[in-house]
Amino acid sequence: MTHLVLLFQLQAQISPNAAASEVGWVFWVSELLAAVAYLCVAPLLFYLTVKRDDLQRRIVLLLFGVMALLAASVHVINLVGTREWLPVLLIVKLVLGVAAVVTAFLLYKAIPGLLAIPSQIRLQRANQELLEQVQEREKAQAALRETQEELERRVQQRSRQLNAANKDLEREIDTRKRTEKQLISKNYELVRLNADLDDFVYYASRDLKGPVLNVAGLVQVIKEELPPNNPALGDLFTRLDNSVSQINRKLNNLAEVSRIQRPVDQGRLEMVSFSEVLAAVKTQLQALIQTANAEITADFSGAPAVYFSRENLHSLLYHLLTNALKYREPSRPTRVALTSQLQERSIVLAVRDNGIGMDLERHGPQLFSLFRRFHDHVEGSGLGLYIIKRIMDNHRGKVKVQSTLGEGTTFSLYFVPHVKDTSNKA
Repeated sequence: MTHLVLLFQLQAQISPNAAASEVGWVFWVSELLAAVAYLCVAPLLFYLTVKRDDLQRRIVLLLFGVMALLAASVHVINLVGTREWLPVLLIVKLVLGVAAVVTAFLLYKAIPGLLAIPSQIRLQRANQELLEQVQEREKAQAALRETQEELERRVQQRSRQLNAANKDLEREIDTRKRTEKQLISKNYELVRLNADLDDFVYYASRDLKGPVLNVAGLVQVIKEELPPNNPALGDLFTRLDNSVSQINRKLNNLAEVSRIQRPVDQGRLEMVSFSEVLAAVKTQLQALIQTANAEITADFSGAPAVYFSRENLHSLLYHLLTNALKYREPSRPTRVALTSQLQERSIVLAVRDNGIGMDLERHGPQLFSLFRRFHDHVEGSGLGLYIIKRIMDNHRGKVKVQSTLGEGTTFSLYFVPHVKDTSNKA
């Protein structure tokens, strides 16, 4: 309490009562200026507080405004206060001290944010960089516009080129369509001519059989009428018989070639037994089998029957056995083995012989060509393998050949299975 009295006494000594002293007017002026300054700063701080949008800085500015008002109050009390104002002055100072401490604490926490506020120089530098960026962007936009204009020019040029190319393509398509129509017409005419030719060959070969048989009969009648013990006439008639037989075989082959050119008649397909057809073929080739003294074995247990044309299967076995017997190796017994089995839903008929064999590297590409022969020491027409290949092609099958010179040949025929077949039948 003594200290408070002393403080008040000191304040009283520097009061208006001492105005006559040398420093009295300085006290009045300083207190008045300080009070006015604080009163001017406080509204500004409150205005900034209202305008700020971040809470932390608004609180700091608000506390600074309160401190300015309290400081102004202290200076006003110093000017007009009396001894009775001492408690008020102390309370105001106490509140001012608390506000100062709180403000200092909040100001300390706000230091990072305050340091982040750029200075005028930094703002000018940033503005300059932003201006340069804007100028660069304007340059880039100008370059982009030029590029776009160039692209538009190129697109227009390319469009003109494409339009010209489309017109050329349309003309080419029209030309190809006309050519295609012409080709279709020519193909139709060619198919018709081929059909007419097949019909001509078929009917000509059939009609020529009669005269050939008549010639054969006349030769036989003449032989019976002439003396039997004439060697010259016997040799002549032998050559006549051979010529007539050769002509008859060629006519039969031509008729068969003409027949197999036609599409497969689905009504003639049936389940055909390999054993039955083989027996008929062996009967037909009985003389050749005896001449070759051939041993023919068959094992059709793997696939006893096939869904096929009986006539075409007979032709296949006939030509396969004929080739095996004609091109036998005289130095060893002739053996021909026939087997059938089911492989990957296809029936495979294999005919293997131990004949003279073929050079597939040399003759392979021409093996199934029409009128192609690879051995001249025996009589042949060059139609057998062609007929085999054509029959299998007409039935959507295939033929594979394995052959070694001096060892023999194996023909493998692959038959397409039929949808109604089950088990080991196709």
